[in-house]
Amino acid sequence: MSFCGRVVLPWVLLHFHSFVGVIEAAPNAPSRRISGKSVRFPRFLSHRRGGGIHASKEDSQMPPEEGGEVSYSLLGLSRAKYPAGWKENPESRVEYRDSPVDRHLIGIFTRQMAETSGTATVEAKGSYDELMRICFDSIRSKSSAEQSMQSLNVMTSMVPPGGDEAFRKLFPNNKVYSYETNAKITQQVFSWLVGPISVERSEENDLGVPMNSLVKIHKCRWLQESGCVGMCCSMCKKPTQAFFGDVFGLPLTIRPNYKDMSCEFHFGLTPPAIAHEDPAYEQPCFSSCKTANQDASKPCHKLPTTVKL
Repeated sequence: MSFCGRVVLPWVLLHFHSFVGVIEAAPNAPSRRISGKSVRFPRFLSHRRGGGIHASKEDSQMPPEEGGEVSYSLLGLSRAKYPAGWKENPESRVEYRDSPVDRHLIGIFTRQMAETSGTATVEAKGSYDELMRICFDSIRSKSSAEQSMQSLNVMTSMVPPGGDEAFRKLFPNNKVYSYETNAKITQQVFSWLVGPISVERSEENDLGVPMNSLVKIHKCRWLQESGCVGMCCSMCKKPTQAFFGDVFGLPLTIRPNYKDMSCEFHFGLTPPAIAHEDPAYEQPCFSSCKTANQDASKPCHKLPTTVKL
């Protein structure tokens, strides 16, 4: 596939739904000048009076506590079926029906992970199981730092030339709207990988003010399907924090909950500088993990010893 097909197309697909309606954005939405042009935020971000993003219940992908199906992801075309008692039972499994768009995105991500691994080949297009197989190949053959760099390389490969600079201008650090807008965008463009997401209000940020900057993944698909603490931290948490913090200049702290398989993305919150200050890096292996260390008294043997790449 050409460079355009591998890099530009995935970027457009990932961001098209989030920025649809940019031209018809609300008049009071904040704007930034990019390449001499004024760019406003899209109407779907629903800026409330006085600034900030309104997180409406209608936009929430919160699954019913008693179980049931919810629609989610791009255009709401994918479905996730939650069993009864899913919140109390971390071993309960959510069933997913990926839309054609989501299967295509999963396929792109899987191929990119395979290409950067240097060893893996893709056998099933658009298969989440195939994505997990590729990732476990990396877990077995690479160090934690190499796994994180592999994921980070895939993320940065999808940023078009000059995209990082444009992002920093559009979403400067220490601005409430930067954190809230990116939380909302994450809900729209990231759920194909992790499952249904909601945006919630939180004061846990570097500014210490309440804002709708908390992204809540109700039961992470990546964590459910991998069952691997090391994969969660080395191939998702650590590189994603680095991607937003180092590439885009926007602090992000990711907090996986290994008891109920949920996860929180705190936009605007700087992550700990060293591993032992982050509880995620103290988690033992799950007994069901394919590469588990059976000593449950010690942290997972695949966890990184440093937070920074």
